[in-house]
Amino acid sequence: EASVWQNLHHPNILPFLGLTALDSVTYLVSPWMENGDLLAYVRKNPSTDCLKLLLQIARGVEYLHTFDPVVGHGDLKAANILISSTGDARIADFGLAHGLVEGGGSEDHSTAWEYGGNVRWQAPEIIGATTDEKARRTTKSDMFAFGRVITEVYTHEVPFAYQSATLVIVAWVTSGQLPTRPTDKAVIARGLNDQMWGLVKECCRKRPFLRLTAKEVVRKLQTALDIRDGGRRPSLFARAFSG
Repeated sequence: EASVWQNLHHPNILPFLGLTALDSVTYLVSPWMENGDLLAYVRKNPSTDCLKLLLQIARGVEYLHTFDPVVGHGDLKAANILISSTGDARIADFGLAHGLVEGGGSEDHSTAWEYGGNVRWQAPEIIGATTDEKARRTTKSDMFAFGRVITEVYTHEVPFAYQSATLVIVAWVTSGQLPTRPTDKAVIARGLNDQMWGLVKECCRKRPFLRLTAKEVVRKLQTALDIRDGGRRPSLFARAFSG
């Protein structure tokens, strides 16, 4: 974990401070994030700016995916995103992260499979893989997980929170089924509108090559934020998510 993390320096990546040993156990050291993880934070602060937080996370992912060598996080979820004292998002937990092998475009890079992560956030190509080679994590599987993070931010729940049976979730994910779209007025009021749900679907497409890249997501979210904060027409906000 330290071999990857120590080289990463970005406002939306949790800083790596070093290593320390205690009773023959080595610990990774980072700044204390007093606001805890993303899911706990949005639950305690229901009026938080969800769009701004998602843009910060997307920028962190874009940094990883454009790093040299490209870094795939491999376990992106709200529990692995911490919130600073200023309310800013910091991507953490690089235990499954690796520099991706060179060759081809950045979207072809992938990490070797490790048995970790959770099916609620994993892409169908990983869950349904029959060999290590087929189950290689990619930047595309990170983007699938980012789509799940969007739902966490707005619903304040993990993906498929209404289902406890892992095998059922596995069947849903491998078939391309999305979590049920919330109809709760509070969730919609937080910003999970038609456009944002469309972004979830574009990130969580079953076929990896059809998913948005981190760069594309950053562009869409930044445009939407600029339009919203500029007080421009709602129709322009919708247009930010098109194309």
